[in-house]
Amino acid sequence: MSVLCDDQELLDEFLTEATELLEKIDDDLITLEKFPGDMELLNRIFRSIHTVKGAASFLEFELLVKVTHKTEDVLNRLRKGELAPHPAIMDVILDAVTMVKILINDIKGEELKERPIDGIIVRLMAVLAENVVEGAAEIVTGVLVVATPHTAPEQEPVALDLLVTLPESSGTSISDELAPPAAPAGTTKASGEELTDKATVRVDVKRVDDLMNQVGELVLERNRMMQLTSDYQNEINLDAFGEELAKLSKRMNFVTSELQMQILKMRLIPVGNVFKKFPRIVRNMARDLGKMVELQVFGEDTELDRSVVDLISDPLIHLLRNAMDHGVETPQERAVAGKPPTGSVVLSAHHEGNRIIISIKDDGRGIDCERVAAKALEKGLITPDQLSAMSTREILSLIFLPGFSTKDVASDLSGRGVGMDVVRTNIEKLNGVIEIKNEQGQGSEFILQLPLTLAIIQSLLVEVERETYSIPLSAVLETLRVNAGDFHTIAGRKFLQLRDSVLPIVALAETFHVSQETQHKDFCYVVVVAVAEKKIGLMVSRLLGQQEVAIKSLGNYLANVPGIAGSTIMGDGRVALIVDPSKLTGLCEAAKNGLHQAA
Repeated sequence: MSVLCDDQELLDEFLTEATELLEKIDDDLITLEKFPGDMELLNRIFRSIHTVKGAASFLEFELLVKVTHKTEDVLNRLRKGELAPHPAIMDVILDAVTMVKILINDIKGEELKERPIDGIIVRLMAVLAENVVEGAAEIVTGVLVVATPHTAPEQEPVALDLLVTLPESSGTSISDELAPPAAPAGTTKASGEELTDKATVRVDVKRVDDLMNQVGELVLERNRMMQLTSDYQNEINLDAFGEELAKLSKRMNFVTSELQMQILKMRLIPVGNVFKKFPRIVRNMARDLGKMVELQVFGEDTELDRSVVDLISDPLIHLLRNAMDHGVETPQERAVAGKPPTGSVVLSAHHEGNRIIISIKDDGRGIDCERVAAKALEKGLITPDQLSAMSTREILSLIFLPGFSTKDVASDLSGRGVGMDVVRTNIEKLNGVIEIKNEQGQGSEFILQLPLTLAIIQSLLVEVERETYSIPLSAVLETLRVNAGDFHTIAGRKFLQLRDSVLPIVALAETFHVSQETQHKDFCYVVVVAVAEKKIGLMVSRLLGQQEVAIKSLGNYLANVPGIAGSTIMGDGRVALIVDPSKLTGLCEAAKNGLHQAA
């Protein structure tokens, strides 16, 4: 049924406030579990749920009120010291918070659904059973264990039967019961993704003030330009026109650059908006896998464009799952290897120029290259001839192939070969780069290099015959001047020996059917680009230099031209096409396979 509210502004304020309060609550609950004596943190969590409950009650959202009310009661018992934040109790609270988020998402979608809240209410009631008022409690598989606060250390806790009968299992887990509706096919949203309002952007007031100041400067320069135009048309002060126009151009360049930066900042959001969901994921996975893992997060305040944030959630989740399942060992295995029982996973982010670098590093067993190669052969993903020609880096890249997995038996967590393929697909969409660092027995690190924004990009302008193309600078690794005799042709495809690797070459003139208008030269230029874990070389006629460009759509008619991501308008009014390196790498896969087979 549709959400009915007489005051839309009041409803919007409730949704905005509730979203902000719940954004960090998962992370706070995981921290509380580690530091149960942090009363300030516990009070903050309590206040958040209390505020949501009060507003929901005023707006008459009954399901939301029921869940938040019982959750508030449990948190209040924790504040009074009557309950201890045992992992089992924290599970109940976390599941309740998940249900709260789902119910708020329903309200945001202007449709209230009949959500199955009885299960979570029963679990909350079990924690609030009457006979635990005097002690700290923990729920352990159908038994309520009570420890009296004022006993000597040697006294054993007293076990009592649960007073509340839990519903019989229906064959679905609580996580399934609480999971939000599946995203439509083709989307990249993760299940349980944080609540965000895609239609609005909350901006710091100072940034709005800075933007207004820049607009004021732009108005002044516009007025100056109009005056110069009028003087020129009326032939007034023509001798000084050139000098004045040069000054105006410099000022306009400065003001528009500042204005562009301010707009970009308004689109930026902290990467912590994605990171904050990961402590709970790591906690649950560690328990399911029987492992002890500490997640360390750095650089949560690093900002990037919200369009990029939308696409990195899934890859990071899969990389964390990979580190937990394949990387970090069990406490017993770590003891044998001479490591501490608790493994470490470090998630960090920082800026480097116009890129953001995100790293997921673990101190686990590392990647066994020989096992990866054997599994790829066993599954028929490569041939022995192909394997013999591969470098260590190329062997490590096999883990990104669709259907690849080193697990012999598929589990709920991994083993179907779909996770790392998702990582590569999403990073390719962003024209990002994946690098793997690996030390067998000591751990591995996956490094993602991503552009800060997808709307305005730094690009390398190149000339192909007499046509100009723009290549996203975020994908460019290096440029080379290559003699014509240095190329090798196998099965009709060009390759270049670049240090210790073989680089497939894409001749843009042939790919885009550009007619040859210049005389044949003894040399050309190669732009080495990387997309995800792959590298290719783009053959061009000239390098024109770097330029910041705004991406323009080609429209529906030309939207699916292979190898073209869009267009931009140059200073002289000409249109330059923007190259899509991720699409061009697909053209090289067959060529490289042909090379391996010929070798």
